[in-house]
Amino acid sequence: MSEKVTAVLLIALICFLIPVRMRFFSSSDKILISVRSGDSASAVAIRLKENKLIYSKKLFLCLVKLTKAQNKLKAGVYSFSEKDGMFKILRNLRDGSGNFLRFIVPEGNNIAQTAEIISSTLNIDKKKFVKIAAERNLEGYLMPETYFVNLEMNEKQLIEMMYGEFNKKVTSDMYKRAEKINIPFKDIVIMASIIEREAVKPEEKSVIAAVFYNRFRKKMKLQSCATVLYAMGVNKVKLTLEDIKFDSPYNTYKHLGLPPAPICSPGIESIKAALYPADTKNLFFVSDGNGRHLFAENFNGHKKNRQTVEKKQRAV
Repeated sequence: MSEKVTAVLLIALICFLIPVRMRFFSSSDKILISVRSGDSASAVAIRLKENKLIYSKKLFLCLVKLTKAQNKLKAGVYSFSEKDGMFKILRNLRDGSGNFLRFIVPEGNNIAQTAEIISSTLNIDKKKFVKIAAERNLEGYLMPETYFVNLEMNEKQLIEMMYGEFNKKVTSDMYKRAEKINIPFKDIVIMASIIEREAVKPEEKSVIAAVFYNRFRKKMKLQSCATVLYAMGVNKVKLTLEDIKFDSPYNTYKHLGLPPAPICSPGIESIKAALYPADTKNLFFVSDGNGRHLFAENFNGHKKNRQTVEKKQRAV
């Protein structure tokens, strides 16, 4: 008998004998495990161990190595229970979930827009999704990402998965940075959501963040068009004078400070911009119509920038 066969049989014996007592007391509840493209076997083993689906990371990795499955674990969402053994779990991971779909939530989507995207892929109740997320105050916390999901996932599980992704990507260093600059992290997320909706070019995000922080310091209103559009529940290129009078706590043309909650789910880069604003004295910005902005330190400069943009638009 070869050493490899002996090792596999030994692992099989261990997998059978050790968990026998455990399985009498284990739950049959299904636990969803997400495996992303590029995840290492070690990362997957950690996830399985954290969810108590395997009792030994080392033993699982040994089985992976012996069966030459290191680079054969397929991306997807898997449904396991504590009663499943290592062999079954590994077999499913190698074969693929066989029943998963992919959807992409881009940066800057709000809860309703996210529900719309997911419902085009999965048979979910959009109103129920929005209701659950809103009741948990998760606007801004459903992380933009590419998700692989099981057809059987319900609204609550999807929300938990997306909120879990937010907590994975937001690091302890980010929380420490918020403490250092003396801003509650919930306000960082609100600011990041505004930046996400205002900025088109990634390199402008930290500059736009600086503009808003500078306005704060001077006790000026933020005057973010994105917050008014969120309050109105519409999407348009330009606000009218009537629009900026819209009565809502989210209207930053009418109210000082931040809106009461995020206006969308920001990506990590927007959160970083809110944590690390650029070193600038700019107080104003205006869109140049091509995805970029013209910045100014005072109103006279802002007025000139607006005239430049209007002149360019008339020439088109």
